[in-house]
Amino acid sequence: MKERIDELMTSGMTEAEARQRASRQFGNYGLQRERVRDMDVHVWLEAIAKDVKYSIRGLWKSPGFTLAAVGILALGIGASTAIFSIVNAFLIRPLPYPEPERLVALFERNVFDSNEPPAGISVGIGSFLDWQKTATSFEQMAAIGFRTVTLSSIGNDVAPERLTVCNCSGNLFATLGVTPALGRAFRPDEDRFQAARVAAISYPLWQAAYAGSPDIIGKPIRLDGDEYEVIAVMPRGFMFPNSQVQVWRPLLTSVPQQQQIRRDMHNLNIVARLRPGVSVTEAFAELDGIAARYKEAHPGESVGRGANVIPLHGFFVFNAQRPLTILLGAVGCLLLIACVNIASLVLSRAAARTREISIRAALGAGRGGIIRQLVIESVILAIAGGALGAISAVSITDFLASKAPGAGQIVSSEGVPVDPVVFLFAFGIAVLSGVGVGLYPAIRASRTDLANDLKSGARSATATRAHARLRTVLVATELAFSVVLLMGAGLLLRSFFVLYQVQPGMRVEQTLTMDVSIPVASYRSPAQRASLLGQIAERVRTIPGVRSAGITSCAPLSGVCNFLFYYVDGRPFVSGKFLQAPEQAVDPEYFASAGIPLLQGRTFKAEDGIGFDLNNPRLGSVVISESLAKTVFPGEDPIGKHLFFDFEVQRGKIQGTPVPRYEVIGVVGNVLSTLDAKPAAMLYRPLLGMGNTAATVLLHTAVEPKSVIGVARDTLRRMDPGLAVSRVRTGEETLSSSTSNRRFNMLLLVTFAGLALLLAAIGLYGLVSHTVSQRQTEIGIRLALGATRQGVNRFILLQGLKPAVAGVVLGVVGSGFVAPILRAQLFGITPTDLWTFATVPVLLLVIAVLACCLPARRASMLDPTTALRSE
Repeated sequence: MKERIDELMTSGMTEAEARQRASRQFGNYGLQRERVRDMDVHVWLEAIAKDVKYSIRGLWKSPGFTLAAVGILALGIGASTAIFSIVNAFLIRPLPYPEPERLVALFERNVFDSNEPPAGISVGIGSFLDWQKTATSFEQMAAIGFRTVTLSSIGNDVAPERLTVCNCSGNLFATLGVTPALGRAFRPDEDRFQAARVAAISYPLWQAAYAGSPDIIGKPIRLDGDEYEVIAVMPRGFMFPNSQVQVWRPLLTSVPQQQQIRRDMHNLNIVARLRPGVSVTEAFAELDGIAARYKEAHPGESVGRGANVIPLHGFFVFNAQRPLTILLGAVGCLLLIACVNIASLVLSRAAARTREISIRAALGAGRGGIIRQLVIESVILAIAGGALGAISAVSITDFLASKAPGAGQIVSSEGVPVDPVVFLFAFGIAVLSGVGVGLYPAIRASRTDLANDLKSGARSATATRAHARLRTVLVATELAFSVVLLMGAGLLLRSFFVLYQVQPGMRVEQTLTMDVSIPVASYRSPAQRASLLGQIAERVRTIPGVRSAGITSCAPLSGVCNFLFYYVDGRPFVSGKFLQAPEQAVDPEYFASAGIPLLQGRTFKAEDGIGFDLNNPRLGSVVISESLAKTVFPGEDPIGKHLFFDFEVQRGKIQGTPVPRYEVIGVVGNVLSTLDAKPAAMLYRPLLGMGNTAATVLLHTAVEPKSVIGVARDTLRRMDPGLAVSRVRTGEETLSSSTSNRRFNMLLLVTFAGLALLLAAIGLYGLVSHTVSQRQTEIGIRLALGATRQGVNRFILLQGLKPAVAGVVLGVVGSGFVAPILRAQLFGITPTDLWTFATVPVLLLVIAVLACCLPARRASMLDPTTALRSE
């Protein structure tokens, strides 16, 4: 239009007249501009569609290249998506409750010392009720405790089953903001001593026991012989505080008033909802101030105790955060290696299409159009690989998530739900990978030399050398990333090997453990329960193939079950300033059955214990571990020393009963609570003098342990059909379970490293093969001029090893910076472990030599006449 206005003005019209005449001829200018724009967009979309169709045809005609590229990308994107799914479920996605950012966990903490967990320790019921009454930073505050009970019947007769019950404040569901799927929440009057027994059950238990019948509300459920009315079924997927809990019941129903002021029994976890506008820091300041004021008012009762407040989500994922971050970084390296590998393939394909691209340029195709078409081809490959990878990721995510650290608190029995964010991640990674992989090769390929490239049979030596250099750099980069992954995997593997050389301090081979729960309704008194446990031990020792049997309150190698705070009699007594140690109750035969050596003194007899009359306790007996003896009684003979326990001191204050003394009667060898734990300063008390409601039976067998499981179950069932038997495991299975988290991290990283090594070997093989195909004429001339085939073989092998050596050197340097991140995941070795840093480079160089050998041999076997004739 502007040109027409200029023409009219040249013919003598004024600018206004010329503009008016031109407007009549061309019509509305704005409308015409929109039409032209629409036409440009239409042309652009049409060009994109043509490029997509052309790319699909081209890829279809090269099935080998297409399958290799899609497979490699699916591997990288699938692994990345699977790990991202777990990271999203554990670390990114908020807890499934209303306003989850306001939910916090509360703890007590030791202000003097601490061997305690970073967050602190569990809270005594007296502290909780005090905080709940006086703290103003919280909208709601609820306590939870755990107990394993026997489900003996639920409406109909069923076999006794062991369940985990959550004893919780009546306002727990209100604190979380959760409404039952059926029924109602607990009422305030139901959370008090001797209130009517009511319970809420989980969705899985509802489905398994009542097939999802809505008539469950109001029906009885029998736990440890006591009947509870089912008032609620919790929503599907609800699993607070973890997936093991099947029943919730009010906390204070079985806690007498005089017990509700005790602060010494640290057995409750506290969850609270902050008031709107209150920060975690402000809540911590208030709660710690309440604890400080109580210490001032009661200096002899709670010396050294403070409080702590942390976000609930952070508490749940604390153990998983670092391992999952490391795995995400590792899988990111794997994805980069896959992309570099594909970039190398695309570069080779682009080099082979030099003549085709030159013809397109000669026929008028612009450089931008050529780049667009090649990038679209790469994006199509990446999207296909991403789709395949996302499908495979979905199929393995639930399995991986169930094995991840902390899975019981994050992953429900129904697995990780499919999150649209994960598919967006997979699609985004695919597109970015496609563009990243294809852009540079496309730019290189678009730089055509028409005069040279269109000559029949001509080669562009410059382009060949440039492509070769670039592919060499890509392969060296790929190998460097592989070395970093292999170093990390090697460190974890070496650490795991060192861990498995650790002696747990007890017998593992030829042992079997099984948890037994006593029906409390049939054995109400502690004396009755103690008598039954003694009878169980005697009966299982008569089973054919059983050499000996012992009973313990805590399954061996399963972590710390209970801590006791204690004092040494005769030393200055400052109430509240106590020693603490893990505690285990065992029967007289346990040490011999478990293979724990007696180092000094004696072990328990049947009559040991303080007795069941708390008003007239006998002198008790206690056996201590070697570690405790050296720590608490250095240079002294511990036999004959007397201890007393803080919980019995507090009970004496409340109930007016005497405080029992315990005499150290023996010292036994150290036993690890888990294989990666330090030797614990352990206290052992006589189980038969305590009347526990549940215990673990340990059998030492002369035959294969699993062969006596059936007989052992039948023996216990004949003794009392109400006995519930659960968690039956061999010693090897228990040992394996104690290292499951470390094994999960190690196996995943080793898998990623192995895949990276495979991709690097493929990339190096492809580079050397491409070099041989590009230099056939040169090799033919060398052979024709007298070069030996061994010399040609050596020459090609050295050409392939150059990027391998460069990649290994770069990878070793990079590993020196990355390895310290793994420090917390290692056991018994340092991040600069010499064995690992020496082995991994050698392994990679051996793989590199193997990858280069076949192309080098093929080059040495060339017929010089055939090679020269082909040129």
